[in-house]
Amino acid sequence: MATIANPYASQDLYIASPHHERLRDFVSRSPQDHRPFQRQVDAWWAALAIGARQKVKTPLPQDAVKFNDGRILAADPWRIIHLELLALAAEGPEILDSPAEVIRMASEFANTGFPELLDRLVGQVEPTLNLMVRLEELRQ
Repeated sequence: MATIANPYASQDLYIASPHHERLRDFVSRSPQDHRPFQRQVDAWWAALAIGARQKVKTPLPQDAVKFNDGRILAADPWRIIHLELLALAAEGPEILDSPAEVIRMASEFANTGFPELLDRLVGQVEPTLNLMVRLEELRQ
């Protein structure tokens, strides 16, 4: 299988500090842990999708927390393709010349989506099920 080039490998990925603190309860610590997300990047991606669906970007605050770098995107090569398709649709072809701007756009969409994502998880007996129901509602 061919590997996809990752122009985002050197870019840092951030989450606003308040979202990052709340997120810890929903990211797995082991394979037996039944939390909604295996990795922070999975939660970031879900929040990004919610923000993109709303077509709203919210700039990250200065105290945002680095949770990974863009190399993680290559672990799931489809993410790079989806990220670039989203960038094309949201900003136009020029943005693809600047990996930093593509990641900024994605981070701002994620920052928009995190409050809704986390609100759907906090205090739920079945947080994953509640989130899935809400994502299905957004899809329609």
